[in-house]
Amino acid sequence: MVTDGYESYAEVVRCNGITLVGCWAHARRKFVEAQKVQPKGKTGKADWALNQIRKLYGVEKQARALEPDARRALREQKSLPLINQLRIWLDKSLAQVLTKSALVKALHYLNHQ
Repeated sequence: MVTDGYESYAEVVRCNGITLVGCWAHARRKFVEAQKVQPKGKTGKADWALNQIRKLYGVEKQARALEPDARRALREQKSLPLINQLRIWLDKSLAQVLTKSALVKALHYLNHQ
């Protein structure tokens, strides 16, 4: 089941043996918010995350016209490396940021989803 971070879904998932996954659109929104408060003209972690999410959206655009098995193969070939790269970056970034900021909120949201 694809959802946002609303905690009540966790109970539905537990009771029914459903796999819960986070929505990329909601994660993306958190990084857009973080990007808006970056100093003008600067690029940073929010930009990098948004670029990765944009690439994932591109894979999904390609996958739309495919049959389920081909869609899965495309995701394994193109999305999985992007997600693995994002996971490594996320773990490193979580260890580096200390302040309460829009970026920290975005990183924690992504980590929990």
